[in-house]
Amino acid sequence: MKKRYHIMYNQPRAHTVGNVEYINDEWVFFDEETDEAFALAEVVHDDFEILYHNHWLPARFYEEHIVKIENQIHPLQDGEMIRVRKKLQYVYNEWLQELRDDALEMFAETLAKWDYSLYDSIYCHNSLFFQVGPGPRQGVNFIIYDNGEMVCALQHHYIRSGTEQKDIFTLTKVNGMTVTMTI
Repeated sequence: MKKRYHIMYNQPRAHTVGNVEYINDEWVFFDEETDEAFALAEVVHDDFEILYHNHWLPARFYEEHIVKIENQIHPLQDGEMIRVRKKLQYVYNEWLQELRDDALEMFAETLAKWDYSLYDSIYCHNSLFFQVGPGPRQGVNFIIYDNGEMVCALQHHYIRSGTEQKDIFTLTKVNGMTVTMTI
C-alpha cells in the first residue's frame, strides 16, 4: 500500500502548479502551464501544497486569507506558488485500484520510460468496472494517454479467476512503437 502511494504521488504532471494573487476581493490562481486564471476556490477544494522555504508543504485554508502550514498560521500573499493534485477520472482511478501492486509498478515504470505519466490519461474504458460480483472476469480495457507531445493507446487484457490473475499490457504510440508486458 505504501509503495502504491509512492508510485502515484511521484508521477510527473500529477499537480497543477501556479501562483495566487488577490484581485477584486478574491484569490485568483494563475496556472503556470497554461497562464489561465481561475478563482482559487474553483481549484482548491481541500488540501493543497504551498512552496514554503523552497519546499512543497501541505497547506489548508484556516480563514479567508490565512493558511495553516505544519500547524503554523501563515497569511497568504500575492505571488505565492501553490500546487494542487490533479483528479483522476473516476473509472480510470478504479482501474488503477484494481491492479495488483506489482502490475501497477511495472506499468508505471514502462509509462515513465516512454515519458508518460499515470496522470496523462485522457480517456478510459474500464470493462472491469462493469463486471461486478464474484466469479471469473476477463476482457479488455482501453486507455488513451497524451503527454503533450504524442498520444499513446493502451490495451489491457485481463483475466481474474480464483486461481489465475493475469494482466497483459500493450502500449502503442501514434508513431507505431509498441511494447507488450505480461504479468
